[in-house]
Amino acid sequence: MMAVVRPPDAVHDTNQPYYSPNNAPEWERLDDLHRGIDAYLGHKLSLGPSVHNVKKILEIGCGSGAWAIQASQTYPEATVVAIDISPLPPRPLPSNVQFLQLDVTDRLPFEPEDFDIIHARFVFVHLPNWKQLLENVVSLLKPRGWLWIEDTDIHFYDDGPQGLGPSLKAFNDRYISFMRSKNVDPLAGSSLDSVLKNMESFLEVNSIGIRCPTNGRDNDPSNQWMGQVAWTALRRSLTSRPKYNAAGMTSEFKEEVFREAQDPLRSVYLEIHMTWSQKK
Repeated sequence: MMAVVRPPDAVHDTNQPYYSPNNAPEWERLDDLHRGIDAYLGHKLSLGPSVHNVKKILEIGCGSGAWAIQASQTYPEATVVAIDISPLPPRPLPSNVQFLQLDVTDRLPFEPEDFDIIHARFVFVHLPNWKQLLENVVSLLKPRGWLWIEDTDIHFYDDGPQGLGPSLKAFNDRYISFMRSKNVDPLAGSSLDSVLKNMESFLEVNSIGIRCPTNGRDNDPSNQWMGQVAWTALRRSLTSRPKYNAAGMTSEFKEEVFREAQDPLRSVYLEIHMTWSQKK
């Protein structure tokens, strides 16, 4: 099966406040991001335990399709249903991958308790009313099924003595204000653990927060790696999204943000949160 060819200047056809392009450079960015996270995970699909007797997997917001393809190879007897608001890049798909162009904010055409594994990566941080949408997603998971989520805070932190510089503070303020005006929570990643536990739908909820230094300053090599992965992806993302100009994110301002984020005298970092939870 071959994915639909998309024009090089395409954007996502949606009314949702998701400002990524849907073109070759964005697919390349998503593939690079997947490869970086895959290396961190040791070429596993998640940090969770091995799952057996898997028949059906759902990936929400599949992007370039890289994770769905890996899942189909890990579970060749399973059907992997990959959904996104826009077509996949023109790449061959394994026979056990089914792509559906769907908007997760709409009612999804699946039966309750239909999937053994559901995966979402950097999805909820872009969605309005994400907590309600998460409940809808959990309803599609079979009892004893696994929910794997990786998400982030689009927010800079600094635990050094100087703290954040003025441009990074301004970025945080502008971005949070702009996205919350769209009913989107840019700090969804750090809320995942508590939100999942408060749902009381799971036998267990596991999570880690990964410190991702934007200038490489960290004693943990795995954190250094993820810092490089996360920072590269975010920088490429901000550079390619002119719609953020509405939030005061001019090219000149972003250059100041990039400069401060990589200041070797600071301790600036991003956070990625990974969760793996088994349903009751």
